Amino acid sequence: MIIDDVMTDKITLHGLGFVQVQLQGNQRLHVWHPELPRRGCFEHSAIHDHRFDFVSRVLVGTQINHVYAHQKKHDGEFVLYLHEGKRTANGGRPWTPDGCADFNLVASFEVPAGKDYDSTAYVYHRTEPGGYGRVATIMRKTGEWQAGAHSTCRVGVEPDTDFDRFQWSPAQLWEVVSDVLLGQKVTP
Repeated sequence: MIIDDVMTDKITLHGLGFVQVQLQGNQRLHVWHPELPRRGCFEHSAIHDHRFDFVSRVLVGTQINHVYAHQKKHDGEFVLYLHEGKRTANGGRPWTPDGCADFNLVASFEVPAGKDYDSTAYVYHRTEPGGYGRVATIMRKTGEWQAGAHSTCRVGVEPDTDFDRFQWSPAQLWEVVSDVLLGQKVTP
């Protein structure tokens, strides 16, 4: 399937707990803040992959990355959900069950401000902000493929397929960006 629509809103929430700002040149600003909403199943569904390779530079804070190996299994611990197709009214893509898998942590590493890290398409990982939960990164796509990405959700946990990327106004989201980048107070 071809993924033909692109998120065109300049600034939105992401269900993994960060603000996403679309930039020129295949780049995005990602900003984590502890007061941001996350999808309801977050603690059971943070492992995911991307349909693109990327390089990301940490601007503020410390980013913690966890990389996983997976083995598809009929009775796996996690359900894989394929994200392909037109975006929903809430800004996400459909969650289509695509088998089950087990995951094993193969690496964890911290990336401080001023350093880069990269990831290859279709490699499963989980990212979290270190320290006080305030992190900003600039991500640049370096290659992109047509097949959709996957999210995971622990078997028995219903995925939050209706997370609303637009539940906070752009003004509120820009306040979060300002707080993290400039150290100003957020008032959600």
